[in-house]
Order: sequence, then structure tokens, then C-alpha cells
Amino acid sequence: MRSGGDAFLPRDADGRSTHKFARVYLEMVLDIVRAYPGLPDYRTLRCSEIRFFYNGIRRALHEATKKK
Repeated sequence: MRSGGDAFLPRDADGRSTHKFARVYLEMVLDIVRAYPGLPDYRTLRCSEIRFFYNGIRRALHEATKKK
């Protein structure tokens, strides 16, 4: 999330996304552990669970990161 919307990573010279799995999922995990303090140990979450919980707070993150 950046400035009230989804952030899209730039593409490299070959047109491939510069998506770095660890960096992106770490940011997602940081957001969900703040939003869902009752979650079990975040290190046990599967990628699909991280996406599920993150999608649950996506709208709130859009609102929280909007430019004022």
C-alpha cells in the first residue's frame, strides 16, 4: 500500500516485475500482525494465509495511507 492504493513494483529491462518475495511478504506480515494481535505465531503462517489476512485489511490500509 502506498498513498491510499496498491503499490506496483517497477519492471526490469526485460519487462519482468522486480517483486522480491521476502520483502513483499515481510511487509504484509507486519501489517497483519498489527491488525490481528490474536494470530498464532506469524512464522507458521503459509503464504495463502498471509494473503487471506492481508486482503481482509486491504480496505483499511487504503484509508490509512491516503494522502491528506
